[in-house]
Amino acid sequence: MQDQQTREKRSSMALIWLCWLVYSCSYIGKVNYSANINLIQEYFAIDDYLTVGFAGTLFFFAYGIGQIVNGIWCKKYNIKWMIFLSLLISGTINLIIPLLPTFAPIKYLWVINGFSMSVLWPTLIRFLSERLSKKYMAKASVIMGTTVAVGTFFVYGTSAVYALFTTFKAAFYTAAAVLIGVALIWIIALDKLDFCSDENQSVAVDAPTQLSADVPVGAVDKKAIYLVICTLAICGVATNLIKDGLSTWVPAILKSMYGLDNSLSIILTLALPLVSIFGNAFAVSVHKRMHDFVHQCAVMFFISGILIITVIGGVSLNMVAIMLVGFAAVSLLISSCNSLITSIFPLFMKGKVNSGLIAGVLNGFCYLGSTLSTYVLGSIADNHGWLTVFWTLLAVCAVISLLGLIYSLVRKYVIGAGFAQRKD
Repeated sequence: MQDQQTREKRSSMALIWLCWLVYSCSYIGKVNYSANINLIQEYFAIDDYLTVGFAGTLFFFAYGIGQIVNGIWCKKYNIKWMIFLSLLISGTINLIIPLLPTFAPIKYLWVINGFSMSVLWPTLIRFLSERLSKKYMAKASVIMGTTVAVGTFFVYGTSAVYALFTTFKAAFYTAAAVLIGVALIWIIALDKLDFCSDENQSVAVDAPTQLSADVPVGAVDKKAIYLVICTLAICGVATNLIKDGLSTWVPAILKSMYGLDNSLSIILTLALPLVSIFGNAFAVSVHKRMHDFVHQCAVMFFISGILIITVIGGVSLNMVAIMLVGFAAVSLLISSCNSLITSIFPLFMKGKVNSGLIAGVLNGFCYLGSTLSTYVLGSIADNHGWLTVFWTLLAVCAVISLLGLIYSLVRKYVIGAGFAQRKD
């Protein structure tokens, strides 16, 4: 019996870390454009932020739509080969882009890359929910929640080094090598992990689970579930608008407002993904005390709004440290909301809805926000300056804070039941 438990623990943790590796490395092949946007703009002699940001907009649009499509269809996928093909296609696109003589084709290749990458998240969430027993779901949630921050940190770190010695091309060649390498690792390692699948198959795909003893499920009314899903979808748009808006444009902000060079701008921007690594653990910790998902998001946005006011106030002092510390704190809070919406909530809802579908749909709405972050914020910066961008982010925080209040009223007076109640 003990040998079986040891075998299950070893194989379950190996599976979680394999999925972590896949999704973390996927960020190397999709955030590298944002991390090198200044270098790309200079290399192709592009005059405005809107044009260079449009490729990112197309990527996020394709990725967001793909999340919803793949969330619906992932139940029918051969997971092994779909993940492999997704990584292989993205790796090939990243290999081609540095060879292009003009900027125009990049937009279309980045659309294909976005749709290809959209396979990964809902499919991996479905895979973990099928293969893991419920006692490993909490660990999977926390570990998978670090993927975005770790992948983004790696991209910005290597891009800062490359910016000292070369153009943006090295970052894309690195992404190509990593993605193709991980695709091969996935195929080889997954076959060796198949031995643990049969024993975990007895765990129903949609069996109810709790993330921890302190995160209760409770009796859930269908209307309450739909209310939470719809509200979190709106929160998801705002979450990625701010999160990806900061990671995409902070290097440009530092360069244009403070006169820093490309390499130093990217290095300083590393503060954002660095603190975001702790976003998932922070979200789980807060959720043990604040059991309503929407309320948690609303509070995080309210605090973020206060921090953005501080950043706006610090602009007149011309101190880059105030901006970096403020935006790093915002990045932590908003990243915790992202983890709550795309990872913790779908796993929490296992047994009530299709976890892969919910993960895909909510992540799709999040990437609608990412689409707006590149195109809309770039357009605002071109026409009105970066300070207006900061005010826009503040307005987004205010809207979500107000949404949390409206949600509370609807839940109390229309639905008449709480979403999650602590079990005594």
